[in-house]
Amino acid sequence: MAGIKIKAVNQVKFEQRLKSQGTSINRNIVNAVNAIANAIRNDAVISINQNPRAGKTTTRYNPTRTIKISKEGDAPAGDTGSLASQIYVKIDSGGFGASIISNAKYSEALEFGTIKMGARPFMQPSAEQNRKKYKARVIKAIKTGLK
Repeated sequence: MAGIKIKAVNQVKFEQRLKSQGTSINRNIVNAVNAIANAIRNDAVISINQNPRAGKTTTRYNPTRTIKISKEGDAPAGDTGSLASQIYVKIDSGGFGASIISNAKYSEALEFGTIKMGARPFMQPSAEQNRKKYKARVIKAIKTGLK
């Protein structure tokens, strides 16, 4: 019967370092999740408030104002600021996940469209825009924790 014998040299020191690295990696990942979730939120808000491609203008009442209407497929054009102000980040209890939530009643209709109106997505494009940054940031968090 063949066998391998492994002897840990400085096992206590090794276990302490491993525990320390695990704590560092966890902290780094939590920071990365928090930063990217806030970046997604901020990009969604910016896409609403600074939509340069908004199309035709129309008049709205109560209060009376002239606004630009966004084109189908573009982020909604900001009007009263209500939509943008109701987007927030909720970090999961362990810190390893997050939700970006829009509490405006009409968020879903804008994001996915309705029978009468085409979609004006603002959340999904923001998430897609940050997908590669998220992966890179988590990989960096792990590598930094292992040093």
